[in-house]
Amino acid sequence: MFITKNNGKHSIDFTDYEYCKGTILAIRKDQMHRFYLNSETEGFLLCFKEEFLNSYLNELEVANAIQMFNELLVSPKTQLENNDFSGVFQLVKGIEKEVLLINDIYSFKLIRSLLHLLITLIFRIKSKEYNNNQQSKYLKEFIKFQNILEEDYSKTKKVYDYANKLGFSAKKLNTVVKFIANKSAKEFIDDTVIIKVKRLLLQYDLSIKEIAFKVGFKEPTNLFKYFKKHTKFTPEQFRKQFIN
Repeated sequence: MFITKNNGKHSIDFTDYEYCKGTILAIRKDQMHRFYLNSETEGFLLCFKEEFLNSYLNELEVANAIQMFNELLVSPKTQLENNDFSGVFQLVKGIEKEVLLINDIYSFKLIRSLLHLLITLIFRIKSKEYNNNQQSKYLKEFIKFQNILEEDYSKTKKVYDYANKLGFSAKKLNTVVKFIANKSAKEFIDDTVIIKVKRLLLQYDLSIKEIAFKVGFKEPTNLFKYFKKHTKFTPEQFRKQFIN
């Protein structure tokens, strides 16, 4: 999301981010995001699939993209300076022109190239925010852990099980997660599960019992205790808060 006019806020996975002219917000696949409507805000929302990154970017660029769209590695919010704003704006307007005005047999390749340039420019801008060399120390191990957790969070919430799958000791996994995310492996697992539950609670057609089974709790009461322990709200209270 690229803001070109006015101020406001946007929610990504239940965290609000203030924006103004020149703000870029990176939103990952499956994240829950919420618009606070403001008729005076102007900008662009560019959507592209993971397949684009894998098929069109090289291995290093894909690794950079994973970091750029991973809020645990770098903030999803980037604020552009004036000289960076003009470069990003020109590329986005070029994509808009090809999509809405031209749309001929050459447009797909041009859009793909413009998007490639845009992502590369944002890589350059965001690289100023964090130390790539320092963070890369445990990056591969951390991303492997994230991927396994995404697949298995409903099956197990034990640090030992994830460490075992990775071929690590629990101590090594804690070291990796602490270095990258500044929390213990157990805290990271619990935070991930809570985000999953919150997303499901906003699907109002699902009962609390159905949500409990989806995230790996045999009884709704177990989900109730787990959710309240980590959020201070019951699942029903959280759901009502967002309905209101």
